[in-house]
Amino acid sequence: MTLSVIVGITGAVFILDILSPLQLPWATLYLVPLALMSAVPNRNAPVLFAACTTGLVLISYVLTFAGRAAGPPHFGERNSLFAAAAIWTALLLLQVFQRDLFPLAQAETPDEEEQRRLRHLFGERVKELTALHRTVRLLQDSAKPVDDVLSQIVALLPPAWQYPDNTAARIQFGDIIVATPSFAESPWKQTAAWVTTDGSKGTIEVIYRDARPRETEGPFLAEERDLINSLADSLSSYLNRRHAEQALHAANERLQALSQQLMDVQENERRRLALDLHDEIGQSLTVVKMNLQRLQRTDNASDIAVLLKDCSTVIDQTLQYARNLSLELRPSLLDDLGLVPAVRWYLSRQAERAGWKLQVQADEALSPPQHVAVACFRVLQEAVTNIMRHSKATVVTVSLSQQKRDLLLVIHDDGIGFDVGRTFDDATSGHSMGLLGMQERVRVLNGTLSIDSHPGQGSEVRIRIPLPPIPSSNRTEASQSL
Repeated sequence: MTLSVIVGITGAVFILDILSPLQLPWATLYLVPLALMSAVPNRNAPVLFAACTTGLVLISYVLTFAGRAAGPPHFGERNSLFAAAAIWTALLLLQVFQRDLFPLAQAETPDEEEQRRLRHLFGERVKELTALHRTVRLLQDSAKPVDDVLSQIVALLPPAWQYPDNTAARIQFGDIIVATPSFAESPWKQTAAWVTTDGSKGTIEVIYRDARPRETEGPFLAEERDLINSLADSLSSYLNRRHAEQALHAANERLQALSQQLMDVQENERRRLALDLHDEIGQSLTVVKMNLQRLQRTDNASDIAVLLKDCSTVIDQTLQYARNLSLELRPSLLDDLGLVPAVRWYLSRQAERAGWKLQVQADEALSPPQHVAVACFRVLQEAVTNIMRHSKATVVTVSLSQQKRDLLLVIHDDGIGFDVGRTFDDATSGHSMGLLGMQERVRVLNGTLSIDSHPGQGSEVRIRIPLPPIPSSNRTEASQSL
């Protein structure tokens, strides 16, 4: 009911009260409109009506009092003042008993409660979406340290829950633990966990320090469960991305180091071959040439026999050296007889040179594809070379076998050992080629390389390379031959 309507009704009742020839009592004129206005949906209407009526009554009383001689007020004036007081008394009573007297006045209560509930739910959703949006913004920064990102995210959690003043939060990931200042263990806790691709585990914990009304999940809303799960999924994706970026960066560094060292190795190998050809084969051929020239100038049979014998000896030595050089570059046994004979030959030769006690356990029936055999042999060469150079070992044990569909090569020595992590760091930074080359050969074949070593406790190199499946035609031929 608008203010103009209330003022109009009040004025009409007041004029009727003054001008009525019947001198109707004030209760008949004022209390009935007051009661009717109390029944309308607008709860302010009775108050406005009472205020307007009181104002008019007081104005009438002042004007009447100013227009007559001094003296005690007559009955009509006292009745008007009493009427104003009675209006407010009746209004108070109506407000107290409003629900019983006028049921229509209650029609607004459920709507207000529903509106209040909807406003509360809307506010909670806004808080949750704000926290999620700000978290996603933080997770887009890949340059910031992980612990700084988690510290900023954990500060966003308490304001997003239903009772922020009573809320605390903590995020744990690996060795990183970040929490709000007021976090403590509590029986009222909501938790979400995740696991990254590298196996690292993390958790988000939100607690209430004091008890709160029961909701879907203890004192927590169902939407808060959805929020904490979404945050955990976002953190998992972010940390997986960071891990992949770091792995890619490390792989690029390894490839750059490997490429540079590969070129250096090629140049060194070419230099070594050039020196060997010049110093050994070149000198041998020079000796043979000089002997032949001397043969042309002598007729002495004994001198000729000596020179021919010397030429034959030099040629035999040159052939042996060329054969050894060829075997070092690529053993013919690897192509002719396979991996296991080549491994046995190479190990026995190196053990004889180094004075090791050698133990070899190999599956004689093992026959991997050529590219796998070459990679395995080269890794073995590098590992044995490292043992000869650095380990001071006396016993070397090599195991070569097939486990299910994998080729397994294990090389163990009883030497002085080394710091594996530091050695790999040196390899990545370009100071060492051996381990990096081994790792890259195995990685290309989707294999794994693991090294277990501690100073003073020897070393073990373990290589596992998956073998390709045997073609169906080959399986058929093998079964027929059996």
